[in-house]
Amino acid sequence: MTKGHCADYWAANQIEVQLPLRIEIISDIRFTRESLSELLPRDGVLSILGSFAGLEEALVTLRQRQPQIVMIDEALPGGRAAIGQIRAEAPEVLVVVMAVTETAEKIVTWAELGAAGYIPKTAALADIAPALLNIAGGRQACTENVAAGLMRRLSMVGPAAGKTRKPMPALLTTRERQIAQLVASGLSNKDIARHLNIGLATTKTHVHHLLAKLNLERRGQAASWLNDHGNL
Repeated sequence: MTKGHCADYWAANQIEVQLPLRIEIISDIRFTRESLSELLPRDGVLSILGSFAGLEEALVTLRQRQPQIVMIDEALPGGRAAIGQIRAEAPEVLVVVMAVTETAEKIVTWAELGAAGYIPKTAALADIAPALLNIAGGRQACTENVAAGLMRRLSMVGPAAGKTRKPMPALLTTRERQIAQLVASGLSNKDIARHLNIGLATTKTHVHHLLAKLNLERRGQAASWLNDHGNL
């Protein structure tokens, strides 16, 4: 996909993210690291900050370089535990699992571990940039089987049928708790971004995740709930 085509795609889908997307890659396969690092930045909308064979190397530079997305190879040894470590070190970073076998069971597992999205192993190189843009914008394309699996999992962990679903503030990250308080104070996304010195796109992503975790649809509902329940 050419740069012009990418721009048309993003404009048509109204995806608002800060470009170029800052990416780090973690894979113990050298060919994968070097190929993605060389090919992905060619359209000018992805910036590869670094590629690493293991998590320890990546964590050293995570705070310093402040990537928006960390891509982890599904086959990376210790990859599942790595998601939690990355989220703990940098809660605002989106972890994307790449080269995933797209089954409902695997996708649900990665989602429960904290992955913000995934790229299936069947994806072409031209699919990766649009996929990352979608994920950064709070979207994820998936098959009907995966969607059904996610719905089944949500129904299993949710309340009994007929009862009002309650928010689960314990699942919020430190950054999401900060943003929750600012939302409750009536601040706009732009005001929150300035207050926390983060990008507007990053703020929108956090608000999106906040609403999803509280099982709410609109920020007005979040402000009302937070004001009713006090500090998280």
